[in-house]
Formats: sequence, C-alpha cells, structure tokens
Amino acid sequence: MKFSDFSAAKNVSRYSREKLLTNKNLNVDMVEAQKGTSELPHSHDHEQAILVLRGAWRFQMKGQEFTVRANQMLSIPAHVEHSALALEDTLAMDICAAPQHDHAAAEARAVPYDADQYLWGV
Repeated sequence: MKFSDFSAAKNVSRYSREKLLTNKNLNVDMVEAQKGTSELPHSHDHEQAILVLRGAWRFQMKGQEFTVRANQMLSIPAHVEHSALALEDTLAMDICAAPQHDHAAAEARAVPYDADQYLWGV
C-alpha cells in the first residue's frame, strides 16, 4: 500500500503530472495546472475520470462545456474527443481505466497546450 500526502506546496510550471498508482488496469495521477493552461482536443482508448480537488477546470466534449470545481468529478467515456482549460490554478486527480502500457503511450503522445509557447519577442 502506498500513502500519498497532497498537502505539500509545490512550484508548478504551467502543468505537471505525478503518478500515484499504476497497476494492470488502473492509473491514478495527480495533475496540477496553472490558470490558463489548456489541452488541445484529444481522445483516449480508455475511460477517464477527473476529480478536481482545488480550482476549476473547464472541459469541452460532445459539443458541450462542463466546468468542474473542487469536490466535483467528470467522467469521460472512451474514444470521446475532449479538451480542457484551467480557469484557476487547479489540482486534480486523473483516474484512468487503462492498462499500464496504454497509459504510458497516451501520455507520450499528449502534450499540454500552452498558448504562450507560440509568442516570441523580437
């Protein structure tokens, strides 16, 4: 059994993900996103649930918007395209019903979108 303490303050550079649990059929990650951080539309081969612990995260899927706040959870079905925008500095748990190798491959493909990365000073 592994015990995780979420009370420690951390410096987050726009977006971070920490693995809490990985086994044959389940992955649980702690995700921190600064206000304004977004993810481009994407989908997964597995079901996913997002539990927001602090902050607010807006998701778009199936032509609708869902704002998930502290102590609220969103379920994302497999193969459903979705995108996300952190409305506030957000701490959330990302719970995926995915075999370990599938989750690792999806994580390698998914890159959080940051609009600032396209701004250049001259």
